[in-house]
Amino acid sequence: MGHGTLVAGILAFILLGSVVSAGCGEVAPSNMPVTFSQLFSNPDQYNGKLITIEGFYFHGFETIVLCEKLENSGYTAGHLVPKGQMIWIEGGIPIEIYNQLPVQQMMGPSERYGTISVKGKFEYGGQYGHLGGFNAQIIPEEVKLLSTEVDNAIKQ
Repeated sequence: MGHGTLVAGILAFILLGSVVSAGCGEVAPSNMPVTFSQLFSNPDQYNGKLITIEGFYFHGFETIVLCEKLENSGYTAGHLVPKGQMIWIEGGIPIEIYNQLPVQQMMGPSERYGTISVKGKFEYGGQYGHLGGFNAQIIPEEVKLLSTEVDNAIKQ
């Protein structure tokens, strides 16, 4: 085997190795769209990464979250509360979007909800939000309003 063939063989081996190892990595691409299921099945993979996720926004007493679903609370007809996996939204959402959301009133302060898409830095494993009550948060860079319809908000 000539010197040129040996070098070509070594380069091919190195290139093949890098292609194979790139497919096996655990590193999530930056700004990858994810679902709640994907995110919480392996949250460490996304920790510190820029992600985009769609969910139900809920802003109420000591709660500003993106959640998997909204359900009827059972307290009064039509009153919705966040359920399923939840992500604290650090700093909230832009006021222009917040002001477009439906308002519901219980005995306490008003609550707002809607379906949004959030692009931001995901953090997991700490204590986030009010009294550290959440194990995940997102720091929004971009928020899009997807729906304000009640029928679209309720997921059973």
